[in-house]
Amino acid sequence: MSAYDLNHTDWSELAEEWWKFYAAREYLPGGFAWTGFDYRGEPTPYGWPSISSQFGIVDLCGFPKDNFFYYKAWWGREPVLHLFPHWNWEQRLGEPVSVWVHSNLDEVELFLNGRSQGRQKVQPLTHLEWSVKYEPGAIEAHGIKDGKVVMTSRRETTGAPATIRLSADRSELAADGEDIALVRVELLDSAGRALPTAGNLIKFRVSGEGSLLGVGNGDPNCQESDKQPQRSLFNGLAQLIVQATTTPGTITIEAYTEAYPGPKLPPTRMTLTARKALLRPALR
Repeated sequence: MSAYDLNHTDWSELAEEWWKFYAAREYLPGGFAWTGFDYRGEPTPYGWPSISSQFGIVDLCGFPKDNFFYYKAWWGREPVLHLFPHWNWEQRLGEPVSVWVHSNLDEVELFLNGRSQGRQKVQPLTHLEWSVKYEPGAIEAHGIKDGKVVMTSRRETTGAPATIRLSADRSELAADGEDIALVRVELLDSAGRALPTAGNLIKFRVSGEGSLLGVGNGDPNCQESDKQPQRSLFNGLAQLIVQATTTPGTITIEAYTEAYPGPKLPPTRMTLTARKALLRPALR
């Protein structure tokens, strides 16, 4: 589905359409977004090989989609400045690319390689949009509040994959045989920038006092096993779920690629700590 929130079925509404409708009617007590997470089944509006819904605010792994930031801007009070899409469009050199920003600030000014593409005022419950002829480099949004730039968001053209990055949502788990950690997998170029278009197959090893519970990438069309110790990246991301045993100790996670289909990259390792925990009676 388009990240621009332009496609929908004949029975559904776009986020901006619905929330503008709602905001204009003070007597309405609330609304409901279907759905928060993508989920297996109902691959509407597509069929096979799609195997999950595609209209969630976040995907099957919980990775936020671009439209997540529309909701964040207008449902919360925290300042938001979200710029998209990525800026790897080598096959579209000189062609116009639609650049969107979700923000709840006063104004946003967009730059392409340091050249202003114009400033726009933010209107409630909507997005900002520019048409920019693609050239390699960087686009950057400057978010303005009370006449001052208070936030920036930048998208750069990235290079070839050089390293694998692992990051976990926690460094410690309870050694209770149930606690889990979610590990994010990305590829970085030589400048340390995440590759938003990478689709490489990454393999995993989990050793020590933990085991690999499952893998994913948020791709609604992916037919790969959720249990095998490998996963292809989708939009540059994958995820593995690691579960602690009932023995305190260290959990080691290794991510690597093979020479085929390549490229073969240096393996990356990270460790998590499983702390002693009180076990439920059934696990003692």
